[in-house]
Amino acid sequence: MPSNLALEVVEKLKQKKITISSAESLTGGLVGVSLSSISGASEVFKGSVVAYTDEIKINVLNVDSQVIKQFTSISEQVALLMAQNVRKLMNSDIGIATTGVAGPNPSAGFEPGIVFVAFSSDDHNMCQKLELTGSRADICGQSVEKILQLTLSRLV
Repeated sequence: MPSNLALEVVEKLKQKKITISSAESLTGGLVGVSLSSISGASEVFKGSVVAYTDEIKINVLNVDSQVIKQFTSISEQVALLMAQNVRKLMNSDIGIATTGVAGPNPSAGFEPGIVFVAFSSDDHNMCQKLELTGSRADICGQSVEKILQLTLSRLV
């Protein structure tokens, strides 16, 4: 069932006649599913890259391997590059990205629930660090909600 947030994002994008694409690590495509479940989303949603591994972040999203080496793939720097580069890759007005640890085990020295959500447009780039709790599914669901909230706040 489509979320109200996804519906609001799609409707606002339609009103503004702008497009969006997503790059997802920890959410594994859930942002894309959320947006594409809205009727008429094809007018504004160009697609999603599920970059679950560093290899895909580097080879598909063109994230500099040295940035990953220096900051890890669970970082503000990588989240921002993912958002910026998916926007370029898909020629969309907005790029959004998620990366982090869904759990239940730590990864790259980070505890489950550490998540970065990023937004990129021609005139604005931003990233938020989140500290979420709950099961793996809860953390992924909350991450989708947070990136959609961030996007909606930038579209007002």
